Amino acid sequence: MIDLFGSGGGAAVADALSEPGAPVPLLASIPLSPALREGGDAGIPIVAAETSDAAATTIRDLARSLARQGRGLSGRSLPMSIG
Repeated sequence: MIDLFGSGGGAAVADALSEPGAPVPLLASIPLSPALREGGDAGIPIVAAETSDAAATTIRDLARSLARQGRGLSGRSLPMSIG
């Protein structure tokens, strides 16, 4: 794996954005591998090209986790009146 940008930055940002009672979770930390870069350059998803690569495994785990979560309120119209 390549530690191109250092590590821990995503967790630090999530912590900085969190407030008491409203935590901002770190969704994932995707390892940068040569296969991930090569697949990106070629337009081939790492999860299809190199299924056993650490980046592919992490991305699949993230997708499964997000699929299990409820949709929340993002993008929904909320009943609201100004009066």
